[in-house]
Amino acid sequence: MTSNLMTELMNDFRGDSLSSVASAVGQNPATTQSAIAAALPALIGGLAYKASTADQASNLLEVITRNKLDSDTFASPSSAVKAPGGLNSLMNVGRPLLDSIFGSRSGAITDWVSSRSGVNRSSSSSLLSIALPIVLGLIARRLRSTGWSASNLMKLMADQRAYLQDAPAELAGVLKAEETPTTRHVRTDIEDARRRHTPAVPVYEAAPRNRHAWLWALPLLLLIPLIGYFLARHDESRRDVAVQSRPAPREAVPAVPEEKPVGTSSEPAALPSGLGPYDLRFATGSQSLTAASSQQLREIADMMRTYPRAKAEIKGYTDNAGNDAANMELSQNRATAVMNEMADLGIDRSRMTAEGYGEANPVATNATAQGRQQNRRVEVEIKDK
Repeated sequence: MTSNLMTELMNDFRGDSLSSVASAVGQNPATTQSAIAAALPALIGGLAYKASTADQASNLLEVITRNKLDSDTFASPSSAVKAPGGLNSLMNVGRPLLDSIFGSRSGAITDWVSSRSGVNRSSSSSLLSIALPIVLGLIARRLRSTGWSASNLMKLMADQRAYLQDAPAELAGVLKAEETPTTRHVRTDIEDARRRHTPAVPVYEAAPRNRHAWLWALPLLLLIPLIGYFLARHDESRRDVAVQSRPAPREAVPAVPEEKPVGTSSEPAALPSGLGPYDLRFATGSQSLTAASSQQLREIADMMRTYPRAKAEIKGYTDNAGNDAANMELSQNRATAVMNEMADLGIDRSRMTAEGYGEANPVATNATAQGRQQNRRVEVEIKDK
């Protein structure tokens, strides 16, 4: 029986593993699980493309070996979470892998996960960076049992086609690459799954025609040249009369186009509605952002450069661990740290405010470790003017 990598991984992304991943990408567990459900078929389908020939499969095996993804650390989400450095270390491995394996398609895959799950693009990118090494680690574990070879990798990934048939049809376009006979199967299996329930359009065959039916028109065809001659003579005599009676043509006066004022607007583009607030996460007692939040902050800075009228309100919060005064100071320091980092990214300080609120305005209960982690945050709200 073939191994269904997608189902196995979905079953592993539960409980504490799911909560840890959700915290790392700055989302709640429910939305994170939706994003995982979109990410796994995209990654597995993409890897099926990348392992469709012996050369490609050998290259993928080399990537797994070079990055030590065949170690037990990457065998499952739970083992990856418990590894030294945890999920931040995993993202540092996965982010460059996304680009090196999928190239220009990595952006399309990120957009796909974001659109399917409703999770913002930054969190989707971080999630893919976490999931890709784990997917490759599970593939490595399977190959250790069947034999470490390009042919076994090709077979394993080709077998995943059966489990991708329920994936949305648009995914084929996201993953589409230069086709070989094997990659064509991966794409068409996804597309055909959607076509099976589309009723066929009936095709009606035209009735046979009598091959001698045209003979009756032959006398008419012979008359056509004679009719044309008389018509031409008649038309020529009419033209002679028309030329003699036609008045001399008046010289055309070119129309003067209406002059319209030409001007350019120096008004910068208005900020789109529905942006933010953006939650940035910190470790307990720390003023350093997680890797996912650092990436998100860079995207916020890019957006503010695109919309020069935009201003950022930066608000720091803590959980309820520690005393009020210490939490107030820590929240202010976190808000200031975010403002300083945005200034380092080229955003003028006059466009930002930073204020700490201590343990006020919690977004989750402080009775659990997961809730406290969600409360340790900085909210960045982008406003127009």
